[in-house]
Amino acid sequence: MLALTRGQGFDASGAFVAQMTCDDPHDYSPGLGIADPPPGTAELALSMVDLTDQRIHWLQLGIPPRTTALTAHHLVPGAREALNDLGEATYDGPCPPHGETHRYQLTLYALPVAVPASFGKDTPPLATLQELRGRALGSARFVASYTRH
Repeated sequence: MLALTRGQGFDASGAFVAQMTCDDPHDYSPGLGIADPPPGTAELALSMVDLTDQRIHWLQLGIPPRTTALTAHHLVPGAREALNDLGEATYDGPCPPHGETHRYQLTLYALPVAVPASFGKDTPPLATLQELRGRALGSARFVASYTRH
């Protein structure tokens, strides 16, 4: 069964650390563990959605199916980032209003065919996310929170 686990960028409670958020000038993407893609997986893809306001913060496509980890702030060879709801084709970390806690769902998708290269920097983020959900052989997810002080 496909698995997605927390790596660098999360504290002992499973919440994001500030380095992976808008409260740090670098706003690094977190490290993640990947295991057991189903047979027939041609590529993996990843999304991060703020469950409080439904904004898409991160879309990563083209992750090779043999990938076992995503290192913080690095793309694996062959992967690319797609347009997010903040208007960028990159990772934009958690950034709730001051004094609020938001929850972010990270989802890994196992895809039987590669997402077309046409999906990317100009495709509306929701269209890309719907494409991933519609094609997936399986998925794995977890939710991480961030409280902005």
